[in-house]
Amino acid sequence: MQFAEVKPSDIAINHHYLQSQEMNKIFQQVLVPLTALTTPLQSWGIWGSANQVSTPEMVCGAANYTTEIVSLDPLAVYINGFMSKSEIAYLRNLLTHLARDDPMVECIIKRSTDFVGFIPHDGFEALQVVRYFENERHDPHFDWFQSPPKIASGLTCNRAASFFVYLGDEPEGGETCFHYLYPAPPDADPKKFSNINSDDGLGVAVKPITGNAMFWMNLYSNNTGDPRVQHSALPIRSGTKYGMNILLKRCWE
Repeated sequence: MQFAEVKPSDIAINHHYLQSQEMNKIFQQVLVPLTALTTPLQSWGIWGSANQVSTPEMVCGAANYTTEIVSLDPLAVYINGFMSKSEIAYLRNLLTHLARDDPMVECIIKRSTDFVGFIPHDGFEALQVVRYFENERHDPHFDWFQSPPKIASGLTCNRAASFFVYLGDEPEGGETCFHYLYPAPPDADPKKFSNINSDDGLGVAVKPITGNAMFWMNLYSNNTGDPRVQHSALPIRSGTKYGMNILLKRCWE
């Protein structure tokens, strides 16, 4: 038995999240990776129309990925083959120069927009590529903000959902750990998943396989942050890890 594998069109989105008072007491942390080619968590002070990525109509490569539902509440989905080798090579060559009007960037945003379907949102932040060297890690944190910023129009915005795409080089270590999700079942693919030996029995770790990705919801339906999606990146034991953040935003009055 594996996590339920479905096609993109088969994903059922569960918008009803039950907020736990105990989990809401978790200390909010937003930490920047030790080595970041761009700094997504520092860009919010100037986040406005100039920093938003448009999603023009364009022809993209076929979306041949498959999905495995890791958690329904909160929603977390593992994506097999979200990006191709040629797309990854292109992005790796660009590194910090991910121009919003670049055809590949627009293609990735369109694919991500199609994936989220009917989830209410207001577009994406600029794509962010990060890099971890040996012994580097990212401590437990949330992608959502405890005090979400306001943009020039007066709307308040936060990160409704996140994709993290693995761009290589498949190092030893570097798993993405979700500390409050239920563990993977015993027969889950060990090449993709492992479990955290925590005292409360919770926690699943996702291994950095090139081209695959994780998607998860960050906010409850009332736009408050969900503490159950706290996550971290384990230390790189050897090699280098590249990844890309694709961050979906939601704004309200």
